Amino acid sequence: MQQALDGAARTLKIEDDNDPERKILERFVRAAFIIGNRDAQAIARFAVNAVLVRRKTAKGRIRPTPGNYR
Repeated sequence: MQQALDGAARTLKIEDDNDPERKILERFVRAAFIIGNRDAQAIARFAVNAVLVRRKTAKGRIRPTPGNYR
């Protein structure tokens, strides 16, 4: 799992171990392992794709402006 995490972090250019996105990446690597994937390269690809989808979703999210709901 560590090899998969390191490879995925390199691909996404996440260098800081304390980066919040690295924690998310760790969760996706762990999830791939839990569901039975044991190939480090496949786990890394899965995690990278999941983070990229998450980035795209977060970028496209429109936050409504707070209003008066009385």
